[in-house]
Amino acid sequence: MGDGQADGAGQGVGDGRGHAVVVGGSIAGLLAAAALAEHAGRVTVVERDRYPDRPGPRKGVPQSKHTHLLLESGLLATERFLPGLEAELVAAGALQVRSPSEYLQNMRGRWFGRGPATSTTLCLTRPLLEHGVRTRVLAHPRVTAVQGTDAVGLTGTAERVTGVLLRERGGERADAEPTVLAADLVVDASGRSSRTPEWLERLGVARPAEDRVEAGLGYATRVYRDGSDGALTDARLVYLVGDTMGAVIVPVEPEGTHMITFATPRGEPLPTDPGAFEALADRQPHPLVRQWLDRAEPLSPVFGYLRTENVRRAYDRLVPDGLLVTGDALCALNPVFGQGMSTAALAAVALDESLAAGHANRRTQAALLAASAQAWTISTGADKARPGVTGNAARRTLRDKLTGWYLARVQERCGVNPEVQASFRRVLALLAPPTELFRPAVVRSVLFEKGAPADAPAPLRL
Repeated sequence: MGDGQADGAGQGVGDGRGHAVVVGGSIAGLLAAAALAEHAGRVTVVERDRYPDRPGPRKGVPQSKHTHLLLESGLLATERFLPGLEAELVAAGALQVRSPSEYLQNMRGRWFGRGPATSTTLCLTRPLLEHGVRTRVLAHPRVTAVQGTDAVGLTGTAERVTGVLLRERGGERADAEPTVLAADLVVDASGRSSRTPEWLERLGVARPAEDRVEAGLGYATRVYRDGSDGALTDARLVYLVGDTMGAVIVPVEPEGTHMITFATPRGEPLPTDPGAFEALADRQPHPLVRQWLDRAEPLSPVFGYLRTENVRRAYDRLVPDGLLVTGDALCALNPVFGQGMSTAALAAVALDESLAAGHANRRTQAALLAASAQAWTISTGADKARPGVTGNAARRTLRDKLTGWYLARVQERCGVNPEVQASFRRVLALLAPPTELFRPAVVRSVLFEKGAPADAPAPLRL
């Protein structure tokens, strides 16, 4: 282990030296550990749960029973550290869904066109993905996991963090004094419930400023076995988005199994029983969802989730040496947009590149924040336009309104112009920057081409 002094990288970790501790062993923490393993002498992942032996939901990931998508950007980033993972996940039952050929998508009453595939989304349950990532990361000779253990504080000073305080969960030692795990670098990947702001206060560091946008959405999910046998549509993924409602039907493992998730607007209680859940199908912009449900066999209870606020913390302005924050602990996005896991993977790439370049600690923290910037803009841009939105960053500026007007016209042309749709999908998948939507061909379509009519029939067949 290093001597606690910052080296050229500014974190005391580099060139195969030093000890890095990652607090939180979900997707963001595991991928951060994979990145750190390229630079540290050893990496310890601290996880409050005990990992299951096989894929399955766990208490520390309350949204694990809901729909998750791994965007192409997230898949590419993950494969950078874990080459061959996609093939392993597909062999275990994950599905590669190509867009737009296998997507049936309606946004605010207008259907997207279907045609030759330009991108791929990996569809699978969150537990399968996490199990695959965890198995590969913890097999690395430099990475170990401490399970069933809470991180309860940091050690060090306002200038430098030197370790983390740990306490075993449950058992005879649950009330014991915390033990110190010394580290040259601590990475907080503990998620939305991160306690780093209060831990920093104990060290004499001010809490980071926060940006919040809260649209008040909730969502509910249930698992079904498909009974339509392709009679309703040949699309494999159905995605319907309205101003306050939405629905997605996603294929997951094992074959023939689907997750249906409904988004619910502010002020409406989440459905807790099957009847109330399936009644949401009647409020969608097309009867396909209801028709699909009428033929399907339910396989699970209804699961609800309400934590959909967007929260971003400005750690780059104050983080002491020896500490970095990533994942939802840094930038938590509305899960309805399905960007969280991919953003975590992109942050791991940013961590790897910044450590390799020897950047100072705060510059590395700024790079982690920048990795989520595009997803933040997409998620908050949509949520700011919803009725009743709250939060200190919820006000729509003139720029927001102009951007919203432009994007609405882009979406209208996704039903008639394959090139516009390909650009739009690349931006949503975090494969291309927003400037992709201002290429001359896209601008010409937005300004001069007629958009898809609101009453166009659904492209149920390719």
